[in-house]
Amino acid sequence: MKTLTGQNMPERLDKARKISWANLGKQITFYLPGMFSYNGMAGKYPAVSITGESCELQCDHCKGKILDTMAPAMTPDVLVETCLSFEGKGSHGVLISGGCSAEGQLPWAEFAPAIREIKDTTDLIVSIHSGCITDRDAVALKDAGVDQALIDVIGDEETLKKVYHVSFGLSSIEASMASLQSAGLPMIPHIVCGLDYGNIKGEKNAVDMISRFKVE
Repeated sequence: MKTLTGQNMPERLDKARKISWANLGKQITFYLPGMFSYNGMAGKYPAVSITGESCELQCDHCKGKILDTMAPAMTPDVLVETCLSFEGKGSHGVLISGGCSAEGQLPWAEFAPAIREIKDTTDLIVSIHSGCITDRDAVALKDAGVDQALIDVIGDEETLKKVYHVSFGLSSIEASMASLQSAGLPMIPHIVCGLDYGNIKGEKNAVDMISRFKVE
């Protein structure tokens, strides 16, 4: 990857701007996450954590702090009640997330029936943070009516193990994307730029990994 210097940065930015305008137009849409407020405005897409504040991984860039911004819903019944409350307050959708196990997984099998009830009794759009996911769980969540799965894609083995504190490698992330695609569950990959303590390392490979799958 070519290093951006003070000399070539303006030229590269100008080229990127022209490409963006030609393909996407000049309008930018900004989204305010439901767990944050800005200038008195709150997003209409709140998040819940099905593990409460618990996360076994304690990744270096988060330490589980993002879970503090989410409503706890640690049982299926509480998840349904929470989502009904969200809809009653005018929310458009809900992000179902949580902390990961040492294997990078969330307890989806336990909560899939509750998600089906949420889809059957509300008009909420349901997104999930999938984590590393099995074929069986991906199919169960698709059958439950989940609208989209958000998944972190890391492109460097060393960064993954060092920052996320996991024993598995990139193949688990690729297998999870394959499971989501096979189940027909739309996926939204996330790449955290500078995940390696501010260094760009593996981000291009992450894009290459994503390019092998059908994503919107």
